[in-house]
This record gives sequence, structure tokens and C-alpha cells, in this order.
Amino acid sequence: MREEEKFFQNLSSTIRETAKECDLYRKICEKVEYDFDKTLNESNLGDIPYIPWSFFKQSNDKFKELLRGNTFENLEYWMESSSTSGDPSIVGRLKSDIEVLMNSYNRVFTEFSEKEKVKNLILFAPKKRFINKIKHTFYGKNSYLLYKSIVDIWEGKNIHYLLQFFLGRTLWKIITTFKIRAVVAINGKKLESELGRVEKNNIPTIMANSPLWMHKVLNDFYEKRKRTFDMSGHFYIITGGGGWDGVKGRIKMGNKVDKSQFIQQMCTLFNITKDKFCDNFAATESPLAFGAHWSDRYNDFVFHVDKKYGRILARDVNTLEPIKNTGQPGLLELITPYGVKSYAGVAVLLDDIIQVENWNYCPECGREGPIFRVTGRLTPSIGKGCSSLFSLDAYKL
Repeated sequence: MREEEKFFQNLSSTIRETAKECDLYRKICEKVEYDFDKTLNESNLGDIPYIPWSFFKQSNDKFKELLRGNTFENLEYWMESSSTSGDPSIVGRLKSDIEVLMNSYNRVFTEFSEKEKVKNLILFAPKKRFINKIKHTFYGKNSYLLYKSIVDIWEGKNIHYLLQFFLGRTLWKIITTFKIRAVVAINGKKLESELGRVEKNNIPTIMANSPLWMHKVLNDFYEKRKRTFDMSGHFYIITGGGGWDGVKGRIKMGNKVDKSQFIQQMCTLFNITKDKFCDNFAATESPLAFGAHWSDRYNDFVFHVDKKYGRILARDVNTLEPIKNTGQPGLLELITPYGVKSYAGVAVLLDDIIQVENWNYCPECGREGPIFRVTGRLTPSIGKGCSSLFSLDAYKL
């Protein structure tokens, strides 16, 4: 059986099984009179009943209804988005689906970066035990940020975690402001020390996580130190998780990060070339992940779709009809039969606005499959302001 035939057969089976095991999805299928016996192909993907992003939102309280079969009894945990709008998406997942999600991220990082070759890692992120403490409870089951599910892909690396909790500064904030605010900040001394060590010893290194943190912290670093590093040939940067609009999770920095300026800033600061960058895109509501390289042609990161694992659609913002043309903005829909045994996630419409640039291949790197750019978001990135949850000292010597 051809790979494409297998994908569509699995997709058809997953749609049928999801409708059988999830009453909410079955009702959606019934409403549009979906024919479960139709032969699926590239031309009729738009007919598949989808779940809109709003159904996953905590405020709508439908996320439990999206579970399949007896998932709730066997739930590993709820997965919670970082909530740029202040209203997180909540997705219940079994262990098997969490493994699919983790493998998606691992595949993207392996294909679009030097993950397998480079052992030294600088993460603008906290340790896993810190994330494990940030949890909520829904219907008696624990909920954790998506980061908890994917951090293990770095196992075996020499990892330097930069984001940490500062007890002394927290106590001082409480004393001086009479408000409980946790001081979570980047350890600037650790960053400076590690960058110096990497430069001095020519250590192949990956620096990863939110471009929002990198942009702010490294700008502050340069302003204070007025120095650059010669990392040419052995330094790689992986961005992901959004943040280009100046908002990451419930933290609002206030300034957008221009992608081309960020690339130039990092190239100058570390003496590296544009081929040393990788971006990734994923959503809590779907197990799919996409890798991207920088494109001078589009002056943007271009994301690639591996058709072995899923498909994408772009839907008109007003009519929600599938967009066939390239270069036209639309809402992103993710479709996959894999990693959705836990919940009705076979077809999910997101509030991310994309622009498909080619439906067949990438003219720059030659990879087959659609390529797209993320151009905006339908839901405003409200954020809660850094004063509401954290006091952020981006760089401290």
C-alpha cells in the first residue's frame, strides 16, 4: 500500500472512531451530514468536520466533552496552553498520545537543526521540576504546561537552564510592595559565563526557546557589555513557542520582535550565518509540529508540512471555506489521524493566520510538501502584564 493511501485510510478510520467515541464530535458530524464512507483525498479534506479552537478554551468548559471513550479514567494529565489570551486551551491526553506529540517535536528539531550532533544546550527555560510545580486541577486531574511533555527530547544533553526563581528578590518584592509576586528571571551571570566558555573552547552549542526572551535578554546584555562572540561554525539557534508579538504566555514584554531584525541581531552578536537558525510551530490542540528555516525570499521563517504525518488547510477568515490559492491569508487547520486517541483532535481549526506559499515543495531547500508562513492571529494576544504574575528582571549581572 502506498504511503498516501495508508494515510487517508487511517484518517478515515480515525474520523469514524472519534465520532463513535465522542458525542460532541458525533453531533458536529451529524449537523453537517458527513458521509463516513466517502473516500478521502487531497481535494475533499475541507469536508472533514473540525473542532474550532474555542471548544478547547477553559472558559467554554467543553474540553472534557472532547475526550474519547474512557479517556478520562485513564488520563495521564490535562495539557494546558501557555495562554497568550489569558484563557488557556485544555487538552486531555493519554500517555500514548503524549509520546506522539514528543516524537513530533523531536523529528522537527532533528530535521531542521543539528540536534542529534550537538550535545551542549543553552535553554531560555526552567528545569522540569519547576514546571512540575506549576499545575492546576480540572475535574480532579492535574494539568501541566505543554513544555512538560516535550522537555525530555533533550535527555542526554549538557543542559544549561537559564530561567529560574529568585527567592531573595521575591522576598524583597513582597516586603517593598506588600504583594506576592514571584521573581522569575534569566540568570544573566550563568548566560554570560556559558557563552564565554562556548566561544573559548569552540563547543558546538544549541541555544533554544522563545525569541522574546532571547531578544530582550541579549539586547540588554549587549547594552551592558558592548561585546560580541565569535561562534562561527558551531553555534545554532532554535526558536519556538511564539513570542514574536511581544507576548509569551501570561507575560507581556511590551515590544514586538521583528523576525528579520532578530536574525540580523543574532548573526552580528555571534558571528553566525542565517542557515544556523531553526523555528518551530505547534499548537496544544494538535499533536502536529512543523519545522522552519529562514527564507531570504520571503524575509520570514518558512514552515514545512511532512505529509506522512498530517495535512494543513487554510480557511477564509470570513467564510471558513478552504483556500486553494497561494499567498492568501487564512485560518490554519491541522488534520492528522495520529496522536489523537485521547480526544477529538483529528481536525482542529486554530486562530493562527497563515499564508501558504507553495502547496507542493519548497523552492529554496527542495523539501516536498506544503510550505507556509505564520502571519498573525485572530485572537488578540492580550497577556496579563508582567506585574500580575511575575516581576521580570531580564538580565542581571
